Amino acid sequence: MNALEQILSISPWMRTAFDALCVIVPLAALFVFAGMGFISATARILADTRGRSSFEKCARQLAFLGMMVGWILLVGGRVWLHFTRGIYVPGSVSAYFLEMSWLLLSLGVMLSSVYYTLWRILRNLPILHATIGMISAAQSCFSAVAVLGTARLLAALAQPDATSGAGLQNLLPENLSSPLWTAAVCTVPLFFALPAAAGALWLPFRRKRDDFGRDYYNAMIPWCAAWARNAWAALWLAILAFTVIRVSQAFEGEGITSQEAILESTRLLLWLIPVLLWTLVRKSAVALRHRATLAVALILAMCFMLPYYLDLTGF
Repeated sequence: MNALEQILSISPWMRTAFDALCVIVPLAALFVFAGMGFISATARILADTRGRSSFEKCARQLAFLGMMVGWILLVGGRVWLHFTRGIYVPGSVSAYFLEMSWLLLSLGVMLSSVYYTLWRILRNLPILHATIGMISAAQSCFSAVAVLGTARLLAALAQPDATSGAGLQNLLPENLSSPLWTAAVCTVPLFFALPAAAGALWLPFRRKRDDFGRDYYNAMIPWCAAWARNAWAALWLAILAFTVIRVSQAFEGEGITSQEAILESTRLLLWLIPVLLWTLVRKSAVALRHRATLAVALILAMCFMLPYYLDLTGF
């Protein structure tokens, strides 16, 4: 750890980039794990209702990705708690919520592992298998919400007025233009957008190991891209609505400068790019050629985790 601190102290830009990655990557992985179960279980249901084996194959590949990301998060979270145990007093509120969120995450990972492990055993019981997948996904989302809530609580406890209790009163602000409510509304679309985006990029990279044919991948990649596009479009509309509320309140108050207006417009246009990229993949007849497009769209979507985290934990 001391060696890492020495390396990061060389350049402030390196420190900033490292801190940003420490937020972006784990938070994006958390959403990928939490929502992957819903997409996989939906594909499992469509495989039975439509009688298409391609959905069953896609569901299994996505379930494996979700399980793998979940185990990485679980082990990484335990390692992080080990190195930060000196920061939190044993038995304190912070330590309690950290351990509780990790236990809930471990339960979600276990259920996702059961869902994937029982694939061949429950092949002739698709309804039961899909139900297990939905239960696993619900638990995974609940654990993700617990982790996000813990992050909000820890940020509140870190405020200077937390000891008097005044800081904790702002956990749920009444003002609708508060960044917290923007993050809260965006949470639901993120549970579908990021897993679908990761799945769309995961499928072509699995072709060398699971070669189900060009037609399979050219059909399932656009299907995942459609999930990501629709969910991200809902997220963008939510951002647009809250931006309009903030701008209207600013006009009623001190007004808004041209620089602030340009900044808000640039942010809206930036978060619209993933929708355009996924639409391009969705409309393409040769989706396998769009690996770079899927990678760029996923990276841009992951970058949204930084302002999302700032809105979630900001006071």
